[in-house]
Amino acid sequence: MNPALVVILTVVVFVGTLVVATFAWGTLQSREAERSRLVARRLGTLTEEEEDSLFRPNARDPIAASLGDYGRALEARLLQAGQPFPFSGLVTRAALWGVGGLLVGGVVFRSPLALAGLLFAGVPVMLLGRAAEQRAAALSQQLPDALDLISRSLQAGHGLSDALKLCAEEMQPPVAQELGRVFEEHNVGRDLRDALQNLSVRNPTSFDIKIFVSSVLLQRDTGGNLIEILDNISRTIRDRFVFQAKVKALTAEARISAYILGGLPFVLLTLIAAIRPFYLLPLVTDPLGIKLAIGAVSLFGTGVFVMSRISSVET
Repeated sequence: MNPALVVILTVVVFVGTLVVATFAWGTLQSREAERSRLVARRLGTLTEEEEDSLFRPNARDPIAASLGDYGRALEARLLQAGQPFPFSGLVTRAALWGVGGLLVGGVVFRSPLALAGLLFAGVPVMLLGRAAEQRAAALSQQLPDALDLISRSLQAGHGLSDALKLCAEEMQPPVAQELGRVFEEHNVGRDLRDALQNLSVRNPTSFDIKIFVSSVLLQRDTGGNLIEILDNISRTIRDRFVFQAKVKALTAEARISAYILGGLPFVLLTLIAAIRPFYLLPLVTDPLGIKLAIGAVSLFGTGVFVMSRISSVET
């Protein structure tokens, strides 16, 4: 086997193992802490410090504060993803990915082009955004069942706060975490309106949460049958899920084609860079090659945009 290829594979395996181990350790730590907190909440053994921390606003991370608006956006993403790790953990992951990409780029390209490996520092931010989107989707999927449980609890004569507590005890995360936090904030003295508004702030991309919060607050101000309102919201959300499932089935062929055509150039570039790295040098050293590279990237971006618009349906 080619010695250079052996070195490349060794570096890739080492960096991949390091990244996977870091993510696995952080995930296990966050899950263990959240599991302990859920058990403590169900047993009623939350300490005063933990309850008071729900009432106090979260202090901003110094690193995030130094990044200005971008830091605030990342903190919001962390909050929406359920805070799987602190902001410093995100910075650490970005540094590891950047260093790993730089090492792999240095071994593969052996030229100033290796600095492009630093772009891998953005991978943790992309993964965080993906985690936030997945949690928001899971929250929307669980919300109809939670609304039904709240509705039945209200029919049994319980108050809204007790109904939220029941959801926190009986439902699964993430809806149990979010509704449980609303109950805990209200339980330590915060007004229910503020607690519900904080729920909407923590989940800015969840339209269903906004509808739920707006409906409850409007009912508290103007009156009405809250049980009927919650049942209607639950039924509407379920109907939308059915429609989205039909759309996903009808557009499956277009989406798979887009994935294959979108990933093929990157696979070919990786193979060429590993087998004949000097083939790619004219794209960054020759003026004509630079123009061709810019044109190819522009056409590729246009094609990806067009395919994404074709395979998506507004719901």
